Amino acid sequence: MTDREALHRAILADPDDDTLRLAYADLLEEEDEPDWAAFVREQVALGRLPEYDAAWVTGGDPSGLPPRLRQALGPLPEGLSWPPQPFHRGFPAAVSAESASAFLAHADELFARFPVESVSLGVVRLSEAREFTRCRWLPRLRRLEVSEGLSGQAAERLLDSPRYVRLRELQIGAGLTTPSTAAAVLRSPVFKQLTGLGSRNDRGGGRALVDGLIRLADPPRLRSLNLAGNRLTAGQLPPLLTAPALAQLEELDLSDNNLGPEGVQALAGGPLERLRALRLQRTRPGLAGVSVLGSLLGRLGLRLLALGDNHLPPAAAWILTAGPGLAGLHTLDLRGNRLGDAGAQALAACPRLRDLVYLDLSENQIEDAGAQALADSPYLDGLRVLCLGGNALTPAAVARLRDRFRDALTI
Repeated sequence: MTDREALHRAILADPDDDTLRLAYADLLEEEDEPDWAAFVREQVALGRLPEYDAAWVTGGDPSGLPPRLRQALGPLPEGLSWPPQPFHRGFPAAVSAESASAFLAHADELFARFPVESVSLGVVRLSEAREFTRCRWLPRLRRLEVSEGLSGQAAERLLDSPRYVRLRELQIGAGLTTPSTAAAVLRSPVFKQLTGLGSRNDRGGGRALVDGLIRLADPPRLRSLNLAGNRLTAGQLPPLLTAPALAQLEELDLSDNNLGPEGVQALAGGPLERLRALRLQRTRPGLAGVSVLGSLLGRLGLRLLALGDNHLPPAAAWILTAGPGLAGLHTLDLRGNRLGDAGAQALAACPRLRDLVYLDLSENQIEDAGAQALADSPYLDGLRVLCLGGNALTPAAVARLRDRFRDALTI
């Protein structure tokens, strides 16, 4: 057995030990694999940071993997696949499975090769749920997702296991998910140890989860809550935001809910001082909501703000940049609006965007004048990603942007 093989086995046996991973990076360096070694070290550092941190913008991007490492992923057995970003802390750690049975059929082989800690299941049938809870590899999981949703009975069976000792994040998709699913999640033994929770139900079932979170007397202290696509109303937000379960909240996703200006007004009344990432795509805040948001941002220390696909006019950019709220922001997602050249010019002239590393202005009716303003801005030197696809830019404008932002530009 080579030293590399021995270290790899040690990592599989003790996946929480970063010292082993850094030793593996040192060995890669000694064996003339500097790019691979640097990737492992960068990923270990990222593992200690929240995902809204600036370092996460391009860290772990699969397109930037050393070729040898991309090849090392290799094909997975039938029914399993790699997600877009499978790496965590330098090694493949996330896998997707068509179903619980597909995962169980290959679990021993999978964990013998990779330090997996995140599993996304397409579907969990009622007949599979109990068998899944007996899997000997469950103690390794930190994240579990069921993308096609869960019935209440399946959720009750799936989450009733003492083996989820490290599980911290649970994500449940739409489809089969019902109000009884929410009740099963809230009653489950694993619920109190969660720091991240997400549930999507475009038939309105997510309201049951919200109502349950509000009523909990002894809840977990969630740091991340994803309530996208649940047909929530603005009226449900005030009691939710003041619920004990959200006292430590750092990331909140309310996208795909028709909240309107009233929803943003409700956010403004909540105790959100710990919030660092706020996603409001497709929530229709309108200019009235953006005005309230501008005031709200002044008291928050946001690092990520997403307002995409809200059909916002140029005035929205002027409102956002007029106050101090954008200072310290690392990621700003404004894709799918109608900001035009005037909106791009407002952003380019905002000195509070000096810390920005990711800016998405795709599909915003921007033409050459807006592109020129961005290219000439003295405040966007820190950008590592600038997305401008879907705008009517001439080749000359693209050349000017490319000259300024180089590989950061995505058209």
